[in-house]
Amino acid sequence: MNIYIKRISYLFLSLTLLLGACEAEESLTITTPDPEFVLDTPGISNILLNFDLPDNPAFTITWNDEINSGATYSVEMSTDAEFTTPVVLGSTEKNNFSMTVAAFNQVLSDANIKSFADTGVYMRLNTGSAVSNAILFQVSKFAVNPPSITSPVNGFSVVLLSANADDTALTLGWEDSEIAENSTVNVTYNVEMVISGGDFNDATQIGTSNTMSFEITHDALNDFIIAGGGKADVASDFDFRLKAVAKTASGDLTRTSEKITLSITAFKAAIPDNLFMVGSHNGWNNADASQQFFNDGNGVFSRVQKFDAGAEFKMIPETGKWDGDYGEDKNNPGKVVQDDEQNIKVANAGTYVIIVDFNTLSFKLSNIDTMFMVGAHNGWNNADVSQQFNTSGNGVFVRIQTFSAGDEFKMLPNSGSWDGDWGENKETPKRLEQDNEQNIKVETAGTYMVTLDFNTLSFSMVEAPTNLHLVGSPNGWDNTTAPAFTKTADGVFEITQTLTATDEFKFLPVQGSWDNDWGESKKYAGMVVRDDENNVKSPGDGTYKITVDYNKGTITVQ
Repeated sequence: MNIYIKRISYLFLSLTLLLGACEAEESLTITTPDPEFVLDTPGISNILLNFDLPDNPAFTITWNDEINSGATYSVEMSTDAEFTTPVVLGSTEKNNFSMTVAAFNQVLSDANIKSFADTGVYMRLNTGSAVSNAILFQVSKFAVNPPSITSPVNGFSVVLLSANADDTALTLGWEDSEIAENSTVNVTYNVEMVISGGDFNDATQIGTSNTMSFEITHDALNDFIIAGGGKADVASDFDFRLKAVAKTASGDLTRTSEKITLSITAFKAAIPDNLFMVGSHNGWNNADASQQFFNDGNGVFSRVQKFDAGAEFKMIPETGKWDGDYGEDKNNPGKVVQDDEQNIKVANAGTYVIIVDFNTLSFKLSNIDTMFMVGAHNGWNNADVSQQFNTSGNGVFVRIQTFSAGDEFKMLPNSGSWDGDWGENKETPKRLEQDNEQNIKVETAGTYMVTLDFNTLSFSMVEAPTNLHLVGSPNGWDNTTAPAFTKTADGVFEITQTLTATDEFKFLPVQGSWDNDWGESKKYAGMVVRDDENNVKSPGDGTYKITVDYNKGTITVQ
């Protein structure tokens, strides 16, 4: 019975719910959403423009438009939410829009937006009859426009004075429209200078600044002018420019200003009376007088030195003191400075000639492990290894060569390569020159002993004798009885002679004549020379074989 009562109760409940549902359905109102024209909110609202990826998309925006069927959309940008002065980025008939990094950065630059600082930028769509909502991006652009030098004016003249060495000689000022106080990237302004009309790839960096101005003293600017090719007491035009370098996460971004030309009159740079080398090769012993450079008397110093790989050195004007030491300009390789210098570094082991020129405040290292002759006599064949000079490693190279009248030649440090060739200085005869050199010319046919002395940057050509005689204390210095050497090979002469410990002697090409006598070099022991020579001294009592080898330029007594 209870079961039937429960079933009847469930039946009445179901009928009640059914009737209630029918009443609710009769009162339900269904509405359709209004059509939308909505610019989607981006997932990323920060845009950091990377100058290293100019073709990448800077941003992509999308939208939903249920109102403007077939519309053309103008994408507008503004720095204020009211779009007081909107900038059109582009137009499209699609429902999305992208712009490259380079293109968007240029638009921002045209809008005078500062670089390397977050700037709020609003975007919206405009169909001409309808405007979408606006979305906000925080944008950081990179600099495009270069800085501009504002002072001094183009053509300004400066006269440098040694009496005002520590006073300011020149102040440069500039503006950089790209950079604001809130820019987050450090910008360094390198001040570059080159002789007027020169290539800024070879410019000298005379200083740096992190502000909008730069000052330099008379003394410092004078050194740069002389090193850059200016002459003392003569007005010279130099071009100046700025190189702005921004250190960013993507690397260095460089901008260069337009140049200005200034007239600079320099004073003669101070040239030391002496110069000495000190470095790892001599244990940094600044009292080592054997490290003296040769001084040509015209501001050029030279020295031959053997180095290990990785050696370092500098120069000092006086032994035993570090005061006034010279090294390499950190910002201008190959230039010599006294302040804030760095050691000169030698990459590869070998024998080098080091040339320091105070007329240009520059230095040069040239490897001279080997030297070869090339010229008309061998058809200018630069791969002819038979043309190698002989050397003992002391910076002096010797070889005998037969020439025709009018022949020309030069020297090569490496057989088969013209790189680093040496010749004669165009202005100073008998002077070795590696840059802007001329061929060495032979006026008279003959066989010559050609000697290259890189210690003094000089060369000589002396006709080699066909015969040789010994004259000295063993025969009472009687040149008419001077005994003859035996010629054992081309340029090689030998004689056996009994000597006492005090004997001295020299050599004569012609018996009975003192003309063109030969002896031992005053500078290089064991080397035979014809001019300004010493007598050869006996090594002691005994009988000796004396050999004179003009191929090597040597004298041996053994």
